[in-house]
Amino acid sequence: MALNPETEANKILETLWTNKGFPVDPVSIAQKLGLQVLDTELPESVSGALIKEAGTEPIIALHHSDHSNRKRFTCSHELGHYISRIQSNDQSTEYEYVDLRGPSAASGSDPEEVFANKFAANLLMPEKVIKALLQNKKSHFEIALFFGVSPEAVKHRLKNLRLL
Repeated sequence: MALNPETEANKILETLWTNKGFPVDPVSIAQKLGLQVLDTELPESVSGALIKEAGTEPIIALHHSDHSNRKRFTCSHELGHYISRIQSNDQSTEYEYVDLRGPSAASGSDPEEVFANKFAANLLMPEKVIKALLQNKKSHFEIALFFGVSPEAVKHRLKNLRLL
């Protein structure tokens, strides 16, 4: 059975981010799950990576020069990869791996990237909270500030939720 990114993101919010408000801090969530998060030098075309080597805890690497909004989304995206892997019944996907968040992450063709993007969007901008903000006549800019994401991310999320 395929994992639902919205369901998985909601589980994380309900268990590891209860009553903490917005914006969500995916670094804090990752650390609670036992992942180390590093701000580091990465190739220019790579925003982040999930790295797991034999005998070590997984690491999320974030591009040190990216804007904080982008880092928040990238960390959430890599968390999505991690959740997908630990929930998988395929033992071969859990041992050693490196997932890079580069230009292909946004293309929408790789199922793992699609899952990670949807997970990140749901973690950072839950549907019920977006709907409440829209009901309160908040602008896209105000919603972006509330969630700590870019206005472009809000527009993309609203399109995906068919609210735009």
